Amino acid sequence: MMKTPLKGQGERRMSPVTIQILQLQPGQGAGEGKRALYHCNYCNKDITGKIRIKCAVCPDFDLCIECFSVGVEVHPHKSNHPYRVMDNLSFPLICPDWNADDEILLLEGIEMYGLGNWAEIAEHVGTKTKELCIEHYTNVYMNSPFFPLPDMSHVVGKNRKELLAMAKGHIDDKK
Repeated sequence: MMKTPLKGQGERRMSPVTIQILQLQPGQGAGEGKRALYHCNYCNKDITGKIRIKCAVCPDFDLCIECFSVGVEVHPHKSNHPYRVMDNLSFPLICPDWNADDEILLLEGIEMYGLGNWAEIAEHVGTKTKELCIEHYTNVYMNSPFFPLPDMSHVVGKNRKELLAMAKGHIDDKK
């Protein structure tokens, strides 16, 4: 078994079997001609579309499962930093140009840097410009009839029943 930091603090042990299971999760790296959106900051492996470990302290710092499991440290990152396990959320959720991961990062960036600090928020999202972040947040959240919630009535080709079935299927797949 390998030692790895526990979410938040302390240590836990991750067995080689657990590491293999995490590696087998569906996902694809960047294909030919595509730029990797995420790479391991230690081994530089493309981890786009795969489960990755995102440091909650170091800005824009991600590790692949293998490097995380052995507790790598790259200045200023320390292996005891709190972290988030980032699942493969590369499907469009509210509109075709923004995937679920982008939505989470947008809202997380607003929470971290404050509404109006769009340069920092866009940097946190990593795949969108400042202008695209402003436009998306304004159109989807601020102008929503369900403010502060987004208007989900026009979600990419899915009605409420289809979305609930899709969510139930995603939950069942993880069991």
